[in-house]
Amino acid sequence: MTPTFSDAPPTLLAPRARPASAASPARRAMPLRHKLMLALALEILVLGFRQAEPNAARSGILIESPLLPHHIIT
Repeated sequence: MTPTFSDAPPTLLAPRARPASAASPARRAMPLRHKLMLALALEILVLGFRQAEPNAARSGILIESPLLPHHIIT
């Protein structure tokens, strides 16, 4: 027999009601250290964008051609 919603316990069907005292908990202020961490992260992000080169060239391997035509690069 397959269980139906009417067979389920009432805790699964409806959320529990909170007591009146816990209905609207007061929000705690953000601690100063968290504000400082967010400010530092923002500063690092901004400075990183300012110092980045707009046309950054990808570094590659420089291969010079030989001076003598019969020499082969291996």
